[in-house]
Amino acid sequence: MAVFPSLPALRVFAAAGRHLSFTKAAEELNVTPAAVSHQIRALEEQLGASLFERSTRSLALTAAGRRLLPPATEAFELLARALADVRHGERVLTVTTTPSFGARWLAPRLGRFVEKHPQIEVSIRHTRATLDLAREGIDAAVRWGKGTWPGLEAELVGPSVLAPMAAPGYARKLGLGEPADLVRAALLHEDCREEWADWMVRAGLDPAPARSGPVFDDENALIQATLSGQGVALISVALVQADLDAGRLVTVADLPLAEGYGYYLVTTPASATTRKVKAFRSFLLDEAKRDARG
Repeated sequence: MAVFPSLPALRVFAAAGRHLSFTKAAEELNVTPAAVSHQIRALEEQLGASLFERSTRSLALTAAGRRLLPPATEAFELLARALADVRHGERVLTVTTTPSFGARWLAPRLGRFVEKHPQIEVSIRHTRATLDLAREGIDAAVRWGKGTWPGLEAELVGPSVLAPMAAPGYARKLGLGEPADLVRAALLHEDCREEWADWMVRAGLDPAPARSGPVFDDENALIQATLSGQGVALISVALVQADLDAGRLVTVADLPLAEGYGYYLVTTPASATTRKVKAFRSFLLDEAKRDARG
């Protein structure tokens, strides 16, 4: 097995290679130019290759030096970032969730968490992808589903009730009010058409109308299309409560679709026990209770 060069010597080389100056490298590292020169010579002896072409007025990298400098620089930058993450890891809370939940539910409430826990720096990552929390270094996720994610802990924050909604003008124009009236409406879908098919069956209607209508791959786009009067959509009440309260949306049939789905706080077993995640959990549950009280 090859002997790995000393890290101090590699660090000196990375600094000297960036500056192309032993003097400037010495200033950066707070050592003498002689110490820099000694470390470089020791490294060259270990590698059996010259790293610099020296002259009285200039310093240049050899072919070996040019090959070694980029990975050496990158390695020390990566190490510096990792050390910073370790030092500040208990202070930074990284949460991933969907763009719609993050923008419509979490963002308007997050100020209360920050006010109560000013020592915690919150970083929200919005994505529709189901990220590997441990591999991505994420503390927690808020996911929509039935609470089954193998190897992870999931706690229900609040049930997700889907209700058929439309812009009030669209509902008036089509005279929507009963489940059977929706056969006259344009149905808007998120991801797939299964939810509308389930709703039609639950309403005792032919699910055939659920096979038509545009499909959106983002719930924010679905909500915006509904707000603009393009049709009727099954939307989570929790995400659009403000729009319902303001009269920008109305439910068009008193037949919600629950099916056991909800928003869950999802963590790894290790992250669930950290103080920052426990604080975030309490915040989510308190906010859900606030919503339930109206």
